[in-house]
Amino acid sequence: MDDNNPNTSILTIPHEVTVNILEYLLADHTPSKSPYADLLPVTQTSTHLRQTALSAPLLWTIIEINDKPASFNFAKICLSRSGNHKLHISIRVLKKMEAKINGLLALLQYVAPRIRSLSMKLSFTGPGQWDLWWDSLKVLDCRALEDLNFEVWRRETVTAGTTALSNAIPLPTQTSPLRSLSLVHASLQLPNSPVLSNLAVLTLSSVSFWGWPYTNLFEVLRSSTALEELELRGLGLEVCQGHYSAGELPSVPRLEHPKLRQLTLIGVENNMLAQILTNLTAPSLEAVSMETPKQLKNDVRFVWNDLQRVAPFSTVRYLFVTDRPTPVSPFQEQFALFLAKLFPGVEELELPASGCRALLMTWAEHVHIAVNPWRDLRSVVLNYPDNLCVGSSQDVLRETLRFLEARRRLDCPPLEWLRLGVCSGCVWTAKETLLGGLQKLVRSKDDLELIQVSH
Repeated sequence: MDDNNPNTSILTIPHEVTVNILEYLLADHTPSKSPYADLLPVTQTSTHLRQTALSAPLLWTIIEINDKPASFNFAKICLSRSGNHKLHISIRVLKKMEAKINGLLALLQYVAPRIRSLSMKLSFTGPGQWDLWWDSLKVLDCRALEDLNFEVWRRETVTAGTTALSNAIPLPTQTSPLRSLSLVHASLQLPNSPVLSNLAVLTLSSVSFWGWPYTNLFEVLRSSTALEELELRGLGLEVCQGHYSAGELPSVPRLEHPKLRQLTLIGVENNMLAQILTNLTAPSLEAVSMETPKQLKNDVRFVWNDLQRVAPFSTVRYLFVTDRPTPVSPFQEQFALFLAKLFPGVEELELPASGCRALLMTWAEHVHIAVNPWRDLRSVVLNYPDNLCVGSSQDVLRETLRFLEARRRLDCPPLEWLRLGVCSGCVWTAKETLLGGLQKLVRSKDDLELIQVSH
């Protein structure tokens, strides 16, 4: 491009507009590549574009450091170009932490008052590293911090007779109320300041929280009264500790979350699930994601069978059920009825194709229990991971048809959208009959989407 040619179009664009265009190149980055992967090649095509980028500090506020030595040098360049603007810092160091820890802490101390978001994925190999890191972090002046993301690994050897390693981490004491917090493989040392009072998004993916009776977890939830999105993931936690009936669950305080709109409970053990759902007040809850039960033992079946909840979550309109790769549980019938009773106002339903048959069969056979099952239901989507057939697609279609026919007998309106899979490798005996029956139970033929799946 010839920057000296007055007819060159790039020179006629106002400076602010050019900067906005360059900002779009940053907005499109993914975790697998640098946020500057698209911006830098563009700025090298023209002296004008390069000078424009260098004169725009907002373009250099993303600081990323990883295990590659060059990332440290580029981080310094970005800092020098970022002016006094707030920073988005990402640190991902999984190797040779002992050689890098002092430099990383010096960087954080230098920029602490300017940090708006901080994401850290770290691997510690010795107790000295762990203590030094968190002792230094908790005294930082992070007055501008809004979003915090921790994923930590302690790869230390625990000798016999010593106390098990704790993954409880402190928050910086000089921190304004956070907007979002995500913890992976870590729990939280409860703060003395109200840093959680304004929290809108909370994601906890750690077995460190799941010690019965979940005191730490419930304290964090009680402190986060402004939550709009809550996600709890157990990360492979085993089924439950101890035998409890529904009436024997330890008493915990009510969880009052008037703004909560989205709730995700994946891989959590059954006592915790009961505790949360029986103590949660969420009048604005719209969307819930849950997991089909693992192969439950008799001593935890109360979660689905005996649990009596006075007030269902009648505001929930979107229900997403995911699946775990385990044998079919004998208590899936109780789980199916549990869902129908707890969320009677569902309009959009997503189910795992691999685990949907037992659910659909139960809802078809117990329509009178399932509250006219979901009279306002408008959409049913069956999910097939990687478009793979999960058994007999003919059986899945047959149970879907039975469920929809049961709704029609109760004068429920037809679906506005139905999505399911058809596998050519399956043995079919009544394919056209099934598909024809399904077409009659949706609003029009265009509202039935058939996707091709394979073994």
